[in-house]
Amino acid sequence: MDQKIAVVTDSTADIPIQDQQSLPIVVVPAVLTLDGETFRDGLDISRQEFYQRLPKLTSPPTTGAPSLHAFDSIYEELIETGVEKILSIHLPPSLSGMLSVATQAARRFGDLVQIFDSGQVSLGMGFQVIEVALAIKRGESFKQIHEIAKRARENVRLIALIDTLEYLKRSGRVSWLTAGLGNLLRVKILLELADGVVNRIGQVRTRGKAIVQLQRIAEGWGDLDRLAVAHSASPEDASTFAKALQGLCDKAPVIMEVTTAIGAHIGPGALGVIALKRSL
Repeated sequence: MDQKIAVVTDSTADIPIQDQQSLPIVVVPAVLTLDGETFRDGLDISRQEFYQRLPKLTSPPTTGAPSLHAFDSIYEELIETGVEKILSIHLPPSLSGMLSVATQAARRFGDLVQIFDSGQVSLGMGFQVIEVALAIKRGESFKQIHEIAKRARENVRLIALIDTLEYLKRSGRVSWLTAGLGNLLRVKILLELADGVVNRIGQVRTRGKAIVQLQRIAEGWGDLDRLAVAHSASPEDASTFAKALQGLCDKAPVIMEVTTAIGAHIGPGALGVIALKRSL
């Protein structure tokens, strides 16, 4: 890495492999546990294998942040190669302990490492990371890069259809799910993630109607710089949905099967739209 600035993120950002290879992005894998067996998210188990195993598990899957040592090693290695500033972008504390562990690791490096709360997940975070990495390649200053990150965070939108609430309820990440759950079991829930908070924005009886509602919301976002369709084990729906959204953005929509550490919390059948609105 010949840049003086680096961006670090974690595997829940769902950075497409081509962007990981072409941009100065370092990804730290989250930890996934399936029936007592531990995997590094994105490295030790494929997404296809994970979704195949999910219905057969004897206990719910769990996820965790990388170790303090994992972050520490990454930061130290980057600095030893000549990097002078690191922006480390991660999940919000409401969803994970990732930010806390990264913050603890960063303390050893003083102002060389700055931690950034994305307020998002999947490509809601990934788009922020990509914008930062592109700014690094352009030679922007660290102050400018930090402003670009903040602006991207403000302009990201993420909405999703959750096909089953079973996994989200087990995760304990969404406080309002416990109350009145019985009334929600027979409907499809539409969620929005904003500033680290998961909000229910609608519910409909059928999956088809839910997808139509997602499209209507996305069509109201205005001019978009980036667009993605995220899914969990629903490739055909994702492909069809991406075609329906093509006119919303000059760039073709990215289709992303969410990584295992996200799939463990939302279960199969989820479908989402993630966008980066064009800055004025």
